[in-house]
This record gives sequence, structure tokens and C-alpha cells, in this order.
Amino acid sequence: MRKRVSAPLASVAFAAAVLAAGCGGQSSGSPASPASPTPTSTPAPTTTGGPYAYVQDVQPILASDCTRCHSGSKPSAGIDLSTYAGTMRVVSAGNANSTLVVASSAGGAMNGYLSGDRAGKAEIIRQWVVSGAPEKR
Repeated sequence: MRKRVSAPLASVAFAAAVLAAGCGGQSSGSPASPASPTPTSTPAPTTTGGPYAYVQDVQPILASDCTRCHSGSKPSAGIDLSTYAGTMRVVSAGNANSTLVVASSAGGAMNGYLSGDRAGKAEIIRQWVVSGAPEKR
């Protein structure tokens, strides 16, 4: 005796099969492989690139995560990170122990204020400083 499948259940099964086929499933009768995870909406900064430059790589990080406190007429701790000149007051080009590197590194006082990929952003800042902290590429 054949079992009858209700219409809603059949349509759900059909939709699942169509989605599986469209998401990398195989149509040759073998089971569909699970779809890969959806990428995040904002890509993490790459730490293998370089050389990094202030305008193209570091300034966007500082603008999104630091300048809300470290800019304006009375910047926090007297540190203005809204300009290259202001940022260079806490950077010693070529020195991985510069104030900005230490503060933004894991365990540093400002690392917790970095959004998203903190480790990636801190590494971009570190690589920029140790490579001479150029303003532009």
C-alpha cells in the first residue's frame, strides 16, 4: 500500500530539493552537499597584503574606530588621530613599540575599541608602522 503525502509536505520536499540542486547539490541522484557558509557583509582586512599606507589602509580604521574620541578640539588623552600629522605624534616609523601599535595590539588599552576583525586591524597598523609609516602608496 502506498502512503499519500500531503500537498504542503510534498511542496516543502520539492523546494528543499530545488534549493539543494541550486546550491551546489548534484543532480545525478547523489545526496546534495551542504551549502558553504554565507560570507560576512564586510570583508576582514587582509594581513598578507602590503605595503600599507596611512591614507588607503590605516586612516579608514582610525576613522571608523578611533576618531570619535581621538579628534576635535579636545581629543581624548590629547591624541588626535584624524590626520596623518596627528597620528604620527604617537608613531615612531619603523618601531613596533610605537604607542599606536602597543595600544591597538591584543591586550592593548585601545584594542577593545576596534570593530570587526580586531586582530586583522591591529596587524595592519603594526605592519604599516614597521614598514616606515608611509602616508600614501
